[in-house]
Amino acid sequence: MRTLNCVAGGCQSSAPVAGGCRSSAQRKTAVPNPLKKRSFGKLCLQLRSFGKLRLQLLTLLLLVFCFTLSAQTLALQSFENSANDTWNYTADPAGMNRLVWWGRSDQPMGGASAQSGSWYWASWDLDNSAHSLTFDNVSLPLGYIHSLSFWYYTNGLDQETDLFRFCVEYDNGIEWTNWVNLELDTDAWTQMTIDIPQQASTVRIKFAAEYDGFTKYAHWDNISITNTPAPPTAPLVYNLSVVQRTDGSKLVDISYDLFDANGDLCEVALKLSSDGGASFDHIPDPANLSGDIGENIVPGPGKSIVWDAGAEGLDFDGSQYILQFVAEDGQWPILENFVFVPGGTIYPAEGNFTGGLTVSDFYIDKYELTNAAWNAVMGSGGGDDYPHAYVSWFGAIEYCNRRSLMEDLPPCYSYLDYGTNPDDWPAGWNTSDDNSLNVSCDWNAIGYRLPSEAEWEYAARGGLQTHGYTYSGSNDLNEVGWYYDNGGGSSHPVGQLVPNELGTYDMSGNLREWVWDIYSGSDRVQRGGSFYNVADGCTVSSRYSNYATDSVSFIGFRICRVSP
Repeated sequence: MRTLNCVAGGCQSSAPVAGGCRSSAQRKTAVPNPLKKRSFGKLCLQLRSFGKLRLQLLTLLLLVFCFTLSAQTLALQSFENSANDTWNYTADPAGMNRLVWWGRSDQPMGGASAQSGSWYWASWDLDNSAHSLTFDNVSLPLGYIHSLSFWYYTNGLDQETDLFRFCVEYDNGIEWTNWVNLELDTDAWTQMTIDIPQQASTVRIKFAAEYDGFTKYAHWDNISITNTPAPPTAPLVYNLSVVQRTDGSKLVDISYDLFDANGDLCEVALKLSSDGGASFDHIPDPANLSGDIGENIVPGPGKSIVWDAGAEGLDFDGSQYILQFVAEDGQWPILENFVFVPGGTIYPAEGNFTGGLTVSDFYIDKYELTNAAWNAVMGSGGGDDYPHAYVSWFGAIEYCNRRSLMEDLPPCYSYLDYGTNPDDWPAGWNTSDDNSLNVSCDWNAIGYRLPSEAEWEYAARGGLQTHGYTYSGSNDLNEVGWYYDNGGGSSHPVGQLVPNELGTYDMSGNLREWVWDIYSGSDRVQRGGSFYNVADGCTVSSRYSNYATDSVSFIGFRICRVSP
């Protein structure tokens, strides 16, 4: 995966927002972010007679991908004084006086008791004096997506006179200037979640309250930092600086910071464009570059490159050149419409895998394969968002290999010793059910393939986030699947109902889905049920089989890929 940083047109300084808040009470707010002055990886420059170099930073729009993975707790403070309360804090003032309440409590106060457990941090009638809780810095390991959350309760506070807020600081910050006000009369425990910028190395939080009144209350509970494994993520280049030396040497000093969420070694390269970014056809001679350039660059701050621009043999006089940074970590990007499924073990209560269902990391399509996706590879283009039916197991195998070849990926399937290209397979290879036994799968290839039955069920159950639902994503099939009672006797466009815990759709109902596995003899397994089946046939443990040559109105498939 790479970050490709090109410029076309004028540049202005930019402040990308790399964090945000989510509230379970349907309230959203943006957390002011100390990292907001960083611009990532894009610059333009003009070289005129080597007498003047002007650097400006271009606006970068960061694409934020949300991944629903299995979260682990990195730090917690639940005020229970238990071994799990690892996130230390300092209260100011430290104690209470007889006129106010400021501290831990296990008693109901102002209509609230602990959000969970027995204890919480309570406040009441603070006499209009400043009170705060300041939490210690927590180091954030690479390779994870982090979030910070807390619960709060307010009763009777007044917007005109009272204060109740929080502030987050990153990278050992101590300024406490980016305050966010909270709701002042929730009358219920409300959760706030802050997405921590991936490039942050530490995080801490401070809460502040200031109010007066015997009928006013403000409480906190369960302040935590959780993390999930980060899928392969493109590296970021930021804090760029380009300075031309004024001693006549025609040397250019370039400095930058490099971040990779997965901690991967990166390859950093430079290119030049003289046509406004339409093409980058000049690569500086490696002999003219020294420092943190090339392969195996360790992510981190303070990277530097010295470029002997005068030795390039280019006429810079009167010309504007655009300099492009490319940072690449050798990983594959997140696939469009796919979700990352972190591997692990779950223990279904029913079905074929009650003894434990274990898989490795992989990607799976959110949707059943559509007519449009099928036609893009096998037909003449066009199509719609209905799931593609009337496809045999052989047809699904062929589609996977042809799509892999179209995208220059190593295909997964081979037919005997005829290789992986279906054009080279013998006539009639897909006309006999027994021929399915001649197809082999390279499970290490990174092309497209059908999921194994184990992978399919693991994803349908929600992976490590499983709630143990009867159907994929719910105990109510009407919420998540088209079946005999609500389908009207036909399939429906993909993704119209509620997704499961991982974000996949229609894994119960709509169309049955081919998987790789043999049911018996040469028959192949389908999973998930369809619009043709009653509810009992659409559970996450339901299994079906058909001949590999069968193609009917209620059978389709979805594709997956191995985790790069």
